[in-house]
Amino acid sequence: MGWTIFLIIVFVLCILFLLPIRVKASFGGGKWSVAVYYVFIRLFRKESAPPPPPPEVPPKPEDITVFEPGTDPAAPDVPPPAPAAQTELPDPVTETAPEAVQDSGEKPEEAENQKKKEKRKKRKPKKDDAEQQEQPAAESEAKAEEDKPKKKKKPGFFKRLKPHSLSDIIGLVKDGCAALSPALRFLFRHFHFRHVKLYAAIASDDPANTATLYGKNCAAIFNLLAQLQCLFDFQTDECRVLADFYGEKSDYRGSLELRVSPAVIILTALILGIKFLWRSFRRFRREDKEEKRREKESAPLPQKS
Repeated sequence: MGWTIFLIIVFVLCILFLLPIRVKASFGGGKWSVAVYYVFIRLFRKESAPPPPPPEVPPKPEDITVFEPGTDPAAPDVPPPAPAAQTELPDPVTETAPEAVQDSGEKPEEAENQKKKEKRKKRKPKKDDAEQQEQPAAESEAKAEEDKPKKKKKPGFFKRLKPHSLSDIIGLVKDGCAALSPALRFLFRHFHFRHVKLYAAIASDDPANTATLYGKNCAAIFNLLAQLQCLFDFQTDECRVLADFYGEKSDYRGSLELRVSPAVIILTALILGIKFLWRSFRRFRREDKEEKRREKESAPLPQKS
């Protein structure tokens, strides 16, 4: 019973991983939209915001100067006199009474305890003769151990992946770029483009210029479609390029649907990780061999007796 449930779960997961993720995109009229679907569930949708309407500016009123009654309109504007500054008398200084001085005397018990602590600090533990004899021997052994050549411990593989210098960063970047190309080739091979539609209306102010633009656009669009069909699984439903001799501005519209399964994405990530780790491992082995060769070349020759 348990094995049957396990096999059913594995079968369902395989079907879910093989079902494609569909990315629908469209553009035209200065607007674009992108939506992502899995089976019949919409996971993501993004559209371009419509252009904001122009702000309504109210008409400026005419400048009308209003004069108060009893004033001469020909007289210049004179600012009113500033009020006289009031002089503030300083506050009388209040004498503060001196604070009472606290007695700093210590209790006799605290003074005795402090003296005892000072005496304990001054005392030094007496060393036995045997300990004094053992100390120079231990120091000589420690010096002998320090004089011995220490073997360098090589860090682990995953610790070496962390860059510690510029050369390490450059090596990791090279390994990543070398591992990225086969992963991308595998991913692009499993891209499926469906329901590709393209509409282009070529127009300009001059009919002769419209004809030349029409020929250039036809060559560019159809050559691009031919190259895409060689690289991807690319199926075009409709492609129309027209010359609009009555319009003043060219118009481009199109839509397409991209399909890729989650299993392909998982396999691409595995290929990228395995290729990167393998190339890093080979680079580390090559560096270790070069280091050993340098150590052998720099080692002193044995003296003949």
